[in-house]
Amino acid sequence: MLILVLGATGYLGGHIAEGLRALPGARVLVGGRSPGADVPVDLASARPRDLAAALAAAAPDA
Repeated sequence: MLILVLGATGYLGGHIAEGLRALPGARVLVGGRSPGADVPVDLASARPRDLAAALAAAAPDA
């Protein structure tokens, strides 16, 4: 299962992503402002169409 965690480079999101990575069969994508994010998106300034395009490109299951 491919799981996208928005804000995964932050404090809370980082803990959530870590817990999800421990699940068998889970693959976690990191979404956020960090240059190392798998899905680069800034939720504070992204337009809805830009966010929709990023989500479509990543095609996560959850």
